[in-house]
Amino acid sequence: MMRLMIVCLAAALLAACAVRPPAPVEDAERTWQQRMEVLSVRDDWVLGGRVAVAVDEERWNANLRWRQTGEAYDIQIYGPFGRHAARLRGDASGVILTDGEGREHHARDADQLVYDTLGWRLPVKGLRYWVLGIPAPRAELEAYALDPAGRPEQLVQSGWTVRYQRYSDEHRPPLPDRMTLEFDDIRVRVLMDDWQMNP
Repeated sequence: MMRLMIVCLAAALLAACAVRPPAPVEDAERTWQQRMEVLSVRDDWVLGGRVAVAVDEERWNANLRWRQTGEAYDIQIYGPFGRHAARLRGDASGVILTDGEGREHHARDADQLVYDTLGWRLPVKGLRYWVLGIPAPRAELEAYALDPAGRPEQLVQSGWTVRYQRYSDEHRPPLPDRMTLEFDDIRVRVLMDDWQMNP
């Protein structure tokens, strides 16, 4: 009897945690266009989450805090126990990467600076838009796939394949809370724990 109660309780908990599929919309393509119009002008937000990077056989995990204000951004990456791993601050005029030793590296291009300093690619310019679930505006969108609710399941842009596993319904339109980026032998997984979207 006790075993049956435990099984029933576990089943109820699993059902409560199950992700509800998105409600289909009448015109997914039109909803997608509206989504891009709304989110492309949202440039004041804070994202807290976690990032996991795999390059060849190397694995790296960290916490992430990203503050976007207009063209300016402040991306802080923390290792275990809150240890500062890297900080990337930039705007239209240039970018500064501060490494874990406190050294500052300056450049005009964020993507190139990350590659030159850390040795692997991170698409900072595109990621600003991809985390919102929209394509970057100044790069060709090579391919995309939508779910029944008109949200992207996949974007292919600038050589990166971006896959969205889950969305949060706390905001309108819904924002991603789990995504994966792939480029050659690089795989980046981003989990969004907290979105603060300012008006």
